[in-house]
Amino acid sequence: YFLYYRSPAPEDDVAPVKCLLEPVEPDMDEETVRKRLRRWNDSAIRSNHVAHHAGTGHHVQNYHAARSPSRIGRMAAVDTASRTALVCGGTMAEGWAPYATRLMDETDYYTDLQRYALENHRRRNAARAVVDVQLHRGEMTAQEAVEFYQDRAGMAPGLDPFGAGYEVVKNSMFPGMALMYLLGPATIRELRAEMAAELGEEFSLSAFHDELLSFGSVPATVVADELRARHLEEGSA
Repeated sequence: YFLYYRSPAPEDDVAPVKCLLEPVEPDMDEETVRKRLRRWNDSAIRSNHVAHHAGTGHHVQNYHAARSPSRIGRMAAVDTASRTALVCGGTMAEGWAPYATRLMDETDYYTDLQRYALENHRRRNAARAVVDVQLHRGEMTAQEAVEFYQDRAGMAPGLDPFGAGYEVVKNSMFPGMALMYLLGPATIRELRAEMAAELGEEFSLSAFHDELLSFGSVPATVVADELRARHLEEGSA
């Protein structure tokens, strides 16, 4: 798996980001080219590259995080050694990106087949969350995790990118990380539904997104509690 998306360090006065994709090289054999093009098909480019990473997802969230009034909001979730900072704000960073990927489904951005691929991606994320919890609770061995991924998420065996063995290695290195891809977007969607129901015609989706992202990369539940206090609890008082 290679998707090199990196935003500038939070205290650097640099605006651009880097997003490098796996190219097809002239000297590659046909099988390697086939695998690469199959892995990065139109659906993957739309949902993973554009929506999740370099478009409405991480790129937009990083833009707001870099301008957050909170120093923690600016610095959490950035790329550091062993991802120690990333997991601090992961439910926002890896909550917003999957949320944004689904948000694009509210437009005509995806074709029907690409929507079907999104459902498969959701199934993989759910499986990753289960393995994340059970592996680190000692309720599942690495081999059982590999078999679970193959049976429940349709992953291929082995350590190739997107393979079951590869995912288990990632699970073992970053406890709690895979769970964030499930809990983060769920927290955002739940908050959005609550505010839309409570505020009615006064609810603005764009204003909700702007305010949500303005906190930077702090846990999504912390942001949700703050927005509830601002808009829901005050309104009912």
